[in-house]
Amino acid sequence: MIQWFVRTAAVAALSAIGLISAQCQDYPTRPVTIVVTQAAGGGNDILARLFAEKLSHRLGKSVVVENRPGAGGMVGVTYVAKAVPDGYTLVLLGNSDVVNQYLHTDVGYNVQRDFAPVSLLITAPLVLLSNPSLPPKTIPELVAYSRANPGKLTYGSPGIGTVHHISVELFNRVAKIDLVHVPYRGTLPSLNDLLADQIPLIIATTVSVLPTVQMGKIRPLGTAGHDRSPVLPDVPTYTESGFPMIDIVSSSGIAAPVGTPPAIVERLGKEIREIAADPVFRKKLMDLGYTVIASTPKGYQEQIAQDVKNFSQLIPTLNITMK
Repeated sequence: MIQWFVRTAAVAALSAIGLISAQCQDYPTRPVTIVVTQAAGGGNDILARLFAEKLSHRLGKSVVVENRPGAGGMVGVTYVAKAVPDGYTLVLLGNSDVVNQYLHTDVGYNVQRDFAPVSLLITAPLVLLSNPSLPPKTIPELVAYSRANPGKLTYGSPGIGTVHHISVELFNRVAKIDLVHVPYRGTLPSLNDLLADQIPLIIATTVSVLPTVQMGKIRPLGTAGHDRSPVLPDVPTYTESGFPMIDIVSSSGIAAPVGTPPAIVERLGKEIREIAADPVFRKKLMDLGYTVIASTPKGYQEQIAQDVKNFSQLIPTLNITMK
């Protein structure tokens, strides 16, 4: 009886392995979806669509982008965390999604527990921008102006808990000022309000605002990160402006729900790395202000672990009140 049970269990296990292997070999047999947790038109949306187009050609099936904004990205991330782990539902995961775990008590996911990292795609500097009608033209002038007008300046971000939001709250703490946060459902809505002079400041990645900056319609005051952005070489960093602690960058990568077959994860990672290795495509990303990474799944897993360590220590020091 025991031998029969063992043989039956072994046959079942081998059958399951064979089924998974066949699924991986055939993958994909239908369209793949990349969920973006911000509104259309923002930096993450643009990035996802650039990679989706290339992945479609390499996989031989459509790769579509689906925008699921809301709750600082938690709506879309939670949706993918609960999706069937078959490689057909992916998410453009950002370090903002790590931040949410330390701001909210009701987050419906854990980045390390609920996702299989595929590839860290890029990092991007954050730039603080103003409407030209605002008198300050530099970070030091903004600090002086804000101190003279406490609580009167607002800034827009893509949402509560985004690294954009966190970077300005860190700036508030370090500079001893009080820029008031106004969350949006993505960068594009905040940019539209900045252009309409409905809000004096926004924080964004360069890719989201570069054409508008180049046309002189908005003014970049400073960028986060260790070095100046190659696409905004005349804009000083916070460090150069006297605030060296503000070096937060935005990062984005592709992840799948935990339990996705490793062969599919590896396949997707390999395709992404080969896409990013193409000189023309790579230059296109760099011209938008991205630093191209295209890591292995293990490399992305290590980066997520580092983000968890960094933000778990930083967030409690910012005294952020959730509204």
